[in-house]
Amino acid sequence: MSRFGLEAFLFRFDKEPARQEAFKTGSPTSFDGFELDENERRVLLARDVATLYEWGVHPLLIRNFAGTLGIKYVNEYRKRGLES
Repeated sequence: MSRFGLEAFLFRFDKEPARQEAFKTGSPTSFDGFELDENERRVLLARDVATLYEWGVHPLLIRNFAGTLGIKYVNEYRKRGLES
């Protein structure tokens, strides 16, 4: 797991509407320019914000990602027994 790669993706995701749209439609181009392994891509595509949090990804990046996608990230953390 590359926390740097995940955080770089999430930072750019927040700033680039075209990347957001590509991601929402499931286009593999949404990951272009990032060295993410299959597990990381799977977690992102599953919108598994609790796992991102467990991996130590910066909470503000997770919050922005979740907000863009309409995910209630605090609820997802609670389901996993995590504190936000």
